[in-house]
Amino acid sequence: ATGSVPERPALLRTRRLTHARLTDDSLLPPTDRLTCIGPSWVTLIVGVLAVVGAQWGDEGKGKITDWLAADVGTVVRGQGGSNAGHTVVIDGVSHKLHLLPSGILRSEVLAIAGAGMVIDPEQLLAELEQLGDSRGKLLISERAHVVMPYHRLLDGAEERAKEGGAAGTTGKGIGPAYGDRATRFGIRMGDLLEPQTLRERLERVVPRTQALLDYYGTGDRLELEQLYDLAAGWGRTLKGCIGNASLAIAERLDRGVLLEGAQGVHIDIDHGIYPFVTSSSPTPAGMAQGAGIAPGLIDRVVGVTKAYVTRVGTGPFPTELEDATGEHMRDVGGEFGTTTGRPRRCGWLDMVMLEHSQRICGFSELAITKLDVLGGLDKIRVCTAYETPHGRLEHFPASMTLLAECTPIYETLAGWPALSPAEWQAAAAVDSLPVEVNDFITFLTSRLGVPAGLLSFGPDREATLRLR
Repeated sequence: ATGSVPERPALLRTRRLTHARLTDDSLLPPTDRLTCIGPSWVTLIVGVLAVVGAQWGDEGKGKITDWLAADVGTVVRGQGGSNAGHTVVIDGVSHKLHLLPSGILRSEVLAIAGAGMVIDPEQLLAELEQLGDSRGKLLISERAHVVMPYHRLLDGAEERAKEGGAAGTTGKGIGPAYGDRATRFGIRMGDLLEPQTLRERLERVVPRTQALLDYYGTGDRLELEQLYDLAAGWGRTLKGCIGNASLAIAERLDRGVLLEGAQGVHIDIDHGIYPFVTSSSPTPAGMAQGAGIAPGLIDRVVGVTKAYVTRVGTGPFPTELEDATGEHMRDVGGEFGTTTGRPRRCGWLDMVMLEHSQRICGFSELAITKLDVLGGLDKIRVCTAYETPHGRLEHFPASMTLLAECTPIYETLAGWPALSPAEWQAAAAVDSLPVEVNDFITFLTSRLGVPAGLLSFGPDREATLRLR
């Protein structure tokens, strides 16, 4: 960094800084051009920050969470279950996480599974065994709910019954587990530690669930004693990990807390493309609720967006590409679901989607991922509005009927050359990213009114740049 250091911006003077690695130049205000700083230069973390998927999920939140976790003491997942798939690549080794918070890959970080999660203990134990000792500590909220084997049976039966209206779930039992939570038939992680409570809960829920399975004609039979023995065994194995997560977070605020979202805003149960949605709320408000902290404690919200859009599952997708460009995105970007292995649907970046996400989440900054995937394309298109039979539409609709009728209105930008990870790093080191990349980012941030904070140009942990 060069040049004199101006007066520190008032925003930084008034915010509560609980953990920071700073140089004087890290406090330079934004300039009219993008300046990159590698991860070893500057990391500025305020008390609580949230990492949110700004699209339909699969934006690269796991990598961004892992990268930012270097400067916090605690990473919390507050919602979702094993339907999430977060991939983190460290030194060429890929780690695929479904339940564990991405920060667990840092040994000095406490990873917390919050009260808003639904947890499949079998999946959790498998992930812990896979990581071995190369991880941080884990705390599971006693208030988080358990995904039981019968939830997976119900998930499949309900999806089949919906036929054309199926949401395209992962089949992991997430929806039925959240359903039991809402109707007060759920079993919580803390119940696994109390044998009598566990038995009473199962005595209530098993006959009801059997009746539902009979209604769907699955032919499955539930054995209460078998389920009790299985769940009680989970409790004995996980006893040392289950506790008061909300209190633990409150006691560690001074060391920095990162809230990791699962899925994305546009499959939020309230604000997503209902009914093609998940069963929880991956917004900052939902994440705070699930973690057990006051929403007002969140100082910073990082909205993670790909340089294009992907989707797993069914439902309208205005900018979807079913051509060679879409295949390029899928093949070069490795766009296959971490959890399901299903090929992802791919399309151009959609600013109508991002405006909706920004309005709900209040992003402080953007993390733009997979810029490298678009390298080599002659032109880049960005959707800025929709054309419908009823006229131009600039805000994302609630009606799926209307969304299915939307035709994207594009603006076209120049493409940039294909660069290797080493070439991206070298370009950043001398402040010379391709001008077309700068133009793309400026277009995106000026339209959204949110600065870009991080760029990602590859799957590896270090293929990340901070923008000053």
